[in-house]
Amino acid sequence: MSIANEDTTPAKKCVPCESLDPSSLLSIKQAEEEIDKIPLWKIDVGFDRVNKISRSFTAKNFQSALDAINAVGVVAEREGHHPDLHLTSYREVEIVIYTHSVGGVTLNDVTLAQMIDDEVKIVYSPKWLKENPDAKSSAAK
Repeated sequence: MSIANEDTTPAKKCVPCESLDPSSLLSIKQAEEEIDKIPLWKIDVGFDRVNKISRSFTAKNFQSALDAINAVGVVAEREGHHPDLHLTSYREVEIVIYTHSVGGVTLNDVTLAQMIDDEVKIVYSPKWLKENPDAKSSAAK
C-alpha cells in the first residue's frame, strides 16, 4: 500500500502558481542542478517544447500503482500543485511535473518532486527496485 504522510510538515511549500510569472522558470542548467538532488527524477522536453520533470517506476501490481497515484494526489492537493499522472500496462506509472501557468519548470516543481519522494511510500516491483536502488528510500516497508 502506498501512503502519503499527511501529518508531515514539509520544509518547503509550493507557492501559489498565480504568483509566478515567466521569470520563475528555471533554465535547463538550473533545472539540472536542482534535479541532481533528487536522483529518481529527470528533465524532459515534451512534444510541446515545454521543459518538465518526470519520474517513472514499475509498481508491484495494479493496486500498488493505483495506491501510489492516489498518495501522490494527496500531496499534490495539499500543495495546490498538480502533476500529470499516467498509468499504463497496468503497473507502469509516470509522474510529470511542470508549472502549467508559466509553461515550464520552476522551483515549485522541484519542491513537489522532493515532497513526493519524501512522503509517498510505494510498493515497487521487486525486480524494478533491485534495478533502481536509489528508490529504496521511497519503498514501502
